[in-house]
Amino acid sequence: MTRYFVTGGAGFIGSHFVERLLSDAHTTSVIAYDDLSNSTTEWIEPLLKDPRLTFVEADILDTPELTAAMSEAGMTDRDVVVHLASSVDMRKGLSDSSFDLRQCANGTLSVLEAMREVGPRKVLFSSSSTVYGEPTVLPTPEHAGPYAPISLYGAGKLSAEALLSAFCHLYGFTAHAFRFGNVVGGRMNHGVIYDFIVKLTEDSSRLHILGDGKQRKNYFLVEECVEGILTTSEKLGEGFHVLNLGNPGTVTVDEIASVIIDEMGLQDVQITYEGGSRGWPGDVPVVEYDLSKLGGLGWTAEHGCAAAVRECARRLLAERGWTQP
Repeated sequence: MTRYFVTGGAGFIGSHFVERLLSDAHTTSVIAYDDLSNSTTEWIEPLLKDPRLTFVEADILDTPELTAAMSEAGMTDRDVVVHLASSVDMRKGLSDSSFDLRQCANGTLSVLEAMREVGPRKVLFSSSSTVYGEPTVLPTPEHAGPYAPISLYGAGKLSAEALLSAFCHLYGFTAHAFRFGNVVGGRMNHGVIYDFIVKLTEDSSRLHILGDGKQRKNYFLVEECVEGILTTSEKLGEGFHVLNLGNPGTVTVDEIASVIIDEMGLQDVQITYEGGSRGWPGDVPVVEYDLSKLGGLGWTAEHGCAAAVRECARRLLAERGWTQP
């Protein structure tokens, strides 16, 4: 029987994670901790009917408040912290260069200090492909280096991984850092699929794309991301581990646009481009994973990249009540 403390627990991935944990009879309790800066309580409220769930609205940067919440939840060294709280907009660092350091690095340090004070010693962390920067090897394995992020978001995530590693060696923690591909699905409020749907809902005659449309990355469904974390974490063992988590292969931005136009039932959409091979400063045009380590742990996503993109589009359109013309 395990207690879970989920930072970012009301968000896109967090609410799915909480939902999955509550579906397991072996879960004693779940604390969803979120300051609602990137989300609302819309997706967490229906889950509060389960008495095992507690929602705490607070900021992970408030270490005393975070420590008190973990203590009040009765967290022990047998319990698990799922650290998902983070910025969701990689472009925000362009205007506020300290933002990602605060959210990713300082936020992670705050979580680790609270854990050290209260007792839990295992943390599952949402890292990112951005830690690789412009990969020198494609498909990219976990050991590819040197790690040279080209965005402040990537630098923040890599800093957080470094802190996790240090706490494992100094204080006996176990930390599993999952380097996500592009996680997609219902409840999203950001990302290329969401952005395209919003743009085409506002004006179905045209779509403006940042970049040349040839950027290609891997995509996988949010519920499969959650399942992958829980399944592989049981096998990674103690200490510090990193793992690429996603799908093999890639989907281009142009292919995503085509899928969304098809799912919306649109015709003769004028597509324009801006920005060259990179959608914005700090964008990595190609994200393609070597998933040998993931496969060696016996896990693979059920839906491939293309199927995940289409299913995500369908879910988001259904949430918006879209009907084809």
